[in-house]
Amino acid sequence: MAHHHSLDLPCPGPSAVAIVLSEDERAELAARAQRPDRRRAERARIVLACADGMSNMGAARSLGVAVKTVAKWRRRFAAEGMAGLDDACRIGRPKADLVLDDDERAQLTRWARRAKTAQFLALRSKIVLRCAEGGTNRQAAADLGIDESTVERWRARFIAHRLDGLHDEPRPGRPPSIQPDQIEEVIVATLQTSPGMDTHWTRAAMARRTGLSESTIGRIWKRFDLKPHLRNELRDALAGSGDARSTPDPAADRPPVDGVRP
Repeated sequence: MAHHHSLDLPCPGPSAVAIVLSEDERAELAARAQRPDRRRAERARIVLACADGMSNMGAARSLGVAVKTVAKWRRRFAAEGMAGLDDACRIGRPKADLVLDDDERAQLTRWARRAKTAQFLALRSKIVLRCAEGGTNRQAAADLGIDESTVERWRARFIAHRLDGLHDEPRPGRPPSIQPDQIEEVIVATLQTSPGMDTHWTRAAMARRTGLSESTIGRIWKRFDLKPHLRNELRDALAGSGDARSTPDPAADRPPVDGVRP
């Protein structure tokens, strides 16, 4: 394909360069001018008008655009040819590719299925998984029903810090926040396990199991209204009830959710 030539001719105006097109360039620009992408079509029409000898002002008046817009794309085409009409970074286009390895994809998939106790991490994981499928931040935001700025934030955080970037950063002057995995471990252990046959979880026992402090265990139990001592009281009450023995109840051996008595 022949290349265009930029010549200093008087017809476009005293400070504008003339645009001379090859046949291939003119055909490509004419095709672009008819496409539905409004921005690219407008740029193609600007270059075609300039190639026909119009001044920046004349092309602007003819096309209904600003003079500075004509001047910009005239200069860009003169300097870079067809490539100059493309955006350096199109609006909505991801700033960096997001590619996951198998381990990252597996972990993000697990996080995306989180219970309500960690929905913030589930959403961030869904954002990264969606971005890894390709497309723009705007498309990902539309698919997930969230704001585009939210997608931009967590996409950038993941690219910079990978999986660690999806956790909340410690606030200045405060100790590091507890990770969602640790919170979930405490909740699951409290509801589904016990430290022994005839005992219930205490703060000290749960702290030894999880490696968290007793005060942290207490805060988690309070936040999610967990009362492990009530589970044993309920079990003992049911076991000592004649009604409970004479009338078997499939739910009798099922511990109450979150320590709430039935």
